[in-house]
Amino acid sequence: MLLINATRFEIIFTLAASVIIMLALSGFVIYFILASQRRRLKQQHEKEQLKETYEKEVLTTQIESRDQTLRDVSQEIHDNMGQLLSVARINLNILEKELDGHHQLKRIQDTNGLLADVIKYIRMLSKGLNSDMLSTYGLRESIKFELKRIEQSAMITCNFSTEGEDFSIDAKKEIVIYRMVQEILNNIIKHAAASEITISMNYTPTNFHLDINDNGTGFVKQETTNRNITESGSGLRNLQKRAALVGADLRIITAPGQGTKIMITLPKSIDNAS
Repeated sequence: MLLINATRFEIIFTLAASVIIMLALSGFVIYFILASQRRRLKQQHEKEQLKETYEKEVLTTQIESRDQTLRDVSQEIHDNMGQLLSVARINLNILEKELDGHHQLKRIQDTNGLLADVIKYIRMLSKGLNSDMLSTYGLRESIKFELKRIEQSAMITCNFSTEGEDFSIDAKKEIVIYRMVQEILNNIIKHAAASEITISMNYTPTNFHLDINDNGTGFVKQETTNRNITESGSGLRNLQKRAALVGADLRIITAPGQGTKIMITLPKSIDNAS
């Protein structure tokens, strides 16, 4: 009887030990699988972060390089082209006096007037290309200047409004926002066939909102975004990348025949709370 009980005990002990060992092995396998998954997720997350950081650094370098190029072009226009046109206008002024009463005087005067308009437009273009104007006059006045240039050159009615108490925005972010506005306005002129543009700026306790509306032809956003780099549409992706670079939210509302509304929202950072 004792032998039978001992045998039973050994069997039960063996089974219990086997179960415990199997549970321990299962737990180890589960832990190993979960740990491996966590490592893979962590590595994937770090890889995505590195990729995002790299893309932001590349985009920042591209924007800074482009901005410096635009400044150089602006300076070249101001120093050389502007001066040459001014000299040409001086010569026309002299010619007007010498040909006073001549039958071709009216044509010379008209040409002189056109040249004056060209000089004025060249100077406005030069200021728009140079981001130093932004640091001097601020985002509000720089955007108003762009709208004024469009009204004079493209014959489009432009409206501008602002609400809320201004707060300062980081200089680099401000340049990116300004260049985004310039690109949007340029796209409206080239593609929208609009007769009216409205820009509104709104400063709230938490955000800076910038809305750009046009009454143009509109478009199918998905189709335009999916076009390849050789077609129009890459500009939208470029705007989205720039918005992401400065931590802004970009929304586009459009449809064929219903115009386009582009909304840029930039959160107010602690550093900008002044």
